[in-house]
Amino acid sequence: MKKAKKQVKPVSKKVAAPAKRAVSSKKKISVPAKKVKAKAVKAVNKKVAKVVKAAKPKAPAKKPAAVQGTVLSSVLSTVKRSKNGVAIAKIKEKTGLSPRQLSNALYKLSKSGKIASKERGIYIAK
Repeated sequence: MKKAKKQVKPVSKKVAAPAKRAVSSKKKISVPAKKVKAKAVKAVNKKVAKVVKAAKPKAPAKKPAAVQGTVLSSVLSTVKRSKNGVAIAKIKEKTGLSPRQLSNALYKLSKSGKIASKERGIYIAK
């Protein structure tokens, strides 16, 4: 018995078209267009993310209860409220001042004679 031969149809091979290439401005090397698009999209996404991040409303900073009027008055009122003297860290916590502002205020108040140093770092009202 003879086997029947299968008829084979000729297969047409489709050749993929080469990717379009774009020339980068820095090195004169051709880069596939897909990569150029991807880089552009990433750059745009980063810019949009920055704008969105910058546009977020920030919560207003909490003002401590002791800060009323000037820096000197807030420090003086904090020191006057303490009976046995108050430490610098406690004044900083209650007034919310920066270390430099607090140092300057304590210096001015002690020079004017409104407060005195009981010990190192502890102040009392006169």
